[in-house]
Amino acid sequence: MKEIKALTSLRGIAALAVVMQHFSRTAQDHCPSVIPSLVPHGYLAVDFFFVLSGYIMCYTYLSKFKQGGWSAYGPFLQRRAIRLLPLNAFITLALLLAGWLSIGATGTNMFFGELRYPIDIVTNLLMLQGLGLGHNMNAPSWSVSAELMAYVTFPLLIYAVFSRRRVVVGLALLAALALLLKIALASPRLGLAADDPVGGAMRCFSEFTLGMLVYRWTGDQSWAQRLGGDRVTAALLAASVLLLLLRIDLFIALSFPLVVGAVSCNRGRVATLLSHPALHLLGQISYSLYLIHNAFRPIATLILVTLHPAPLNMAGALLFAFVASLAVLPFAWLTYRWIEQPSRTFLQRRLFARASSSGTA
Repeated sequence: MKEIKALTSLRGIAALAVVMQHFSRTAQDHCPSVIPSLVPHGYLAVDFFFVLSGYIMCYTYLSKFKQGGWSAYGPFLQRRAIRLLPLNAFITLALLLAGWLSIGATGTNMFFGELRYPIDIVTNLLMLQGLGLGHNMNAPSWSVSAELMAYVTFPLLIYAVFSRRRVVVGLALLAALALLLKIALASPRLGLAADDPVGGAMRCFSEFTLGMLVYRWTGDQSWAQRLGGDRVTAALLAASVLLLLLRIDLFIALSFPLVVGAVSCNRGRVATLLSHPALHLLGQISYSLYLIHNAFRPIATLILVTLHPAPLNMAGALLFAFVASLAVLPFAWLTYRWIEQPSRTFLQRRLFARASSSGTA
């Protein structure tokens, strides 16, 4: 399938938003004054990931399921595992090593908390920690763990979202909205910050389904043309940013399916702008950026207190958060080029070779 570069770029922007929000929290620990986050409610980028993933899974794999039925399920899961697990395994092992070195050097583990050996290592390697199985060594990875469960149920979601019976599709939409509303009503200002196993799964399945529903909707060419015009796409992007500034999570999350649908259908200036090579590269390294950045927070803190032991003022804290966020980008590029990309290519070739030999046999 042809890549939708503008969506790849948006994924990169969303990953950087998470990074900047997390480093803003780190900066706050070293500033006596309350500082604003570099990205207000940047954790909602996770909700964008869920919507985008639902859309992209349909874009990439729906035709294979329609043609092959359940026979497409195994290869689908294998490809998703190849995409996600190798980098996660590398980071898990790197965190273990870094934690042990930290204990040896300082007497404390700067990188993660309590571990139960070997069960926590196994659950983290298999990315099951977001389901409440064991202690999570890499906090941001909970969302990818939750997303794996959406992949497991993908054929059932296809049945609901692409059913010929409108009542089934309507029920899928209502269920997705109800899950999101349930989380929002339980939080102040309709918040969606739940990242516990139950709340995280609800966010994931709701927004993943909304992404799939938007894919179905944009399959209608008349709607795709209306939604994908430059003015509509730019207006939806601007509205989403404005809602982010207003900090009402539910409304922000509900704008994401429209943004994904509009950008995917756009063939004009917005798509050209978002497809800029720098933004596209940010999207390519977004998974690496998302998974590795949390480990750099204690390192950045150590460097900060060594160079500047005194508390920071507001401007200094914001500058630290900004510089530290950008400093992770080269390392994300390195893990993308040296770990993520080579392992994916190698395993995909092995999978293709095995499939070819089975077909020959």
